[in-house]
Amino acid sequence: MVLVTVTTSPANPWIHKRVVFVLMNLSQDKRAKIILPTHNPYENNLHHIVNDFMEGDYTHWLNIDADNPPMKNPLDLLEYDRDIMGLPTPVWHFDEPNVKKGERPIYWNAYDYVEEEDAYREHKEKKGLQKVDAIGTGCFLVSRRVFLNPEMRKKPFERQLNEDGTVNKGNDLSFCERATKQGFEVFAHYDYPCMHFNELELNEVARAFMNLYE
Repeated sequence: MVLVTVTTSPANPWIHKRVVFVLMNLSQDKRAKIILPTHNPYENNLHHIVNDFMEGDYTHWLNIDADNPPMKNPLDLLEYDRDIMGLPTPVWHFDEPNVKKGERPIYWNAYDYVEEEDAYREHKEKKGLQKVDAIGTGCFLVSRRVFLNPEMRKKPFERQLNEDGTVNKGNDLSFCERATKQGFEVFAHYDYPCMHFNELELNEVARAFMNLYE
């Protein structure tokens, strides 16, 4: 049985209709149980879900953000039996005024670690099943064996902060680093992409593409 969750918050219990369509299809699958947990902040919500997951008789956990519907049935990925599997999602990133000339404003949220930069970069090969160093948590599938590891029950999604309290690494990269340290592997499957619904200001979009092509 797979625990399927869509994360929302008390202040904004909104789910995009395309995610609802996905849930309607998954509700017909006997392998899935769907819950809609609502806690603040996001990492707290994920940690509550981990507790629910481990208290139940589940083999896998599938999490879908409220604006992040997968385009194919994510339960197809169970056959690969990987520790952590990300369903790649397009992410908007246009950091004015620090943007570099020619830098793409959209990337896919599966990453490789670049040691000399101590940073993550978008995984280059975007075809089929790929081993990566980290994924985003917009839509991911994780095996129960990950959380059977005692170290992975200790705030696995906690953000890593700088000394001044600003965020150094978000909950997704932090989770992947903790899992990798415990010997688990992270994958992404580019044949199972997601949609991602964002609200954007169109002048910003225009500037982003002018920066890309001029």
